[in-house]
Amino acid sequence: MKHNKAINQMKASIILSLSKLEDGYGKRKFAIEQDTGIQMDVLTVLLKQLRNEDRIKLITLWSESKARPDGSGYCLKQKPI
Repeated sequence: MKHNKAINQMKASIILSLSKLEDGYGKRKFAIEQDTGIQMDVLTVLLKQLRNEDRIKLITLWSESKARPDGSGYCLKQKPI
């Protein structure tokens, strides 16, 4: 059961990283990796699990200078209280 504790700690780290975002903003996967220190292959699986749990969502990111779509990123489904 040590693995479940580690997985839950990594998920909490991702949620904490995304909770710092303002409404309407998202964070790219590589930025989450840098912020949390979770390796990209593990991060990909955890992000998928969090999406399946309906805790985060994938959104389109927009370039503020060009006013055009500029990739995708993750944000919380709803802000924690």
